[in-house]
Amino acid sequence: MIGILGSLRFKVNDNRVFTFQNLKREISASWSTMERIGQKPLSEFNGPDLQTVSFDITLDASLGVKPRYLLGVLERMVETGEVNTLVIGKKKVGKNKWVITKSSEAWEVVLRGGELYRASVSLTLQEYL
Repeated sequence: MIGILGSLRFKVNDNRVFTFQNLKREISASWSTMERIGQKPLSEFNGPDLQTVSFDITLDASLGVKPRYLLGVLERMVETGEVNTLVIGKKKVGKNKWVITKSSEAWEVVLRGGELYRASVSLTLQEYL
């Protein structure tokens, strides 16, 4: 197994290839400045911002996954605000759990009869406190 996010289990075996690409994690902080007459402004640390993670997934029926089914799973996770731990390898990503705030999908190959054969999905997750 490569990783897990709720009911999504990223793994590669003889029957199935379900992985992600381009994982990016953003860690930032909030800062304010206080203007001063005749001097440079003072910087003030307000605290950390919520972290974000984004990555892309290819859903390809030839690799043993069901694109339409998995798009439905992702839709449910986004629209219900499902909170999950993100694990890559055997380590948690971040200290807290995550929610999917955005799922953007592209239907790349649709077969006769409307069967979805290949799609790509871009997910954006936000740290949940």
